[in-house]
Amino acid sequence: VLGLPEPAPTLAPEVATWMGATEVGNPITAVLLGFRAIDTLLEAIVLLFALIGVWSLAPDRCWGGRPGLLQYPDPNGMLAYSARVLPPLGIVVGTYIFWVGADQPGGKFQGATILAAMWLLVMMAGLADAPQISRRWLRGLLVAGPLAFIAVGLVGAITAGAFLAYPPGFAKPLILVVEFALMPTLTLVLGLMLLGTP
Repeated sequence: VLGLPEPAPTLAPEVATWMGATEVGNPITAVLLGFRAIDTLLEAIVLLFALIGVWSLAPDRCWGGRPGLLQYPDPNGMLAYSARVLPPLGIVVGTYIFWVGADQPGGKFQGATILAAMWLLVMMAGLADAPQISRRWLRGLLVAGPLAFIAVGLVGAITAGAFLAYPPGFAKPLILVVEFALMPTLTLVLGLMLLGTP
């Protein structure tokens, strides 16, 4: 630690030089979905496996049921009031943070975290129940994001010569497809992981 080089090594000039190829304005998005897209794909898959790991802790008799504990809060209490007032604002903020992520700080992980927090607040207040993990639509949404990401990677393999490469002129639209596909998956994974076992 005492012998670190001065100045510290950085790849920032390389990112700045090649960022135009990704057609996005945010250097973090350019790195995560352009230069290190395989890492981002694996992160989404690892989160999905972590959720399956949490679910696997449930006893066999509970498998397929609703995750988390049933909530019985006061319907006129402060938690229920907050769960009625905050989610519309949180949905707008989370969607905005997701939307600007291609060109400004933000993105799918940050937006999904806010949306998952709003969903958890509503469930903790007893205003909605968690979906049963045996539902096909839920399982479909959980795998839709990574599958769309893999499909974009295969498109790159066919059209640009490498897995997760983007053909010239199509980089930003394909990055946005990946982000739109991952957003609901990440929201569900984060919320369901925090709810726990069925």
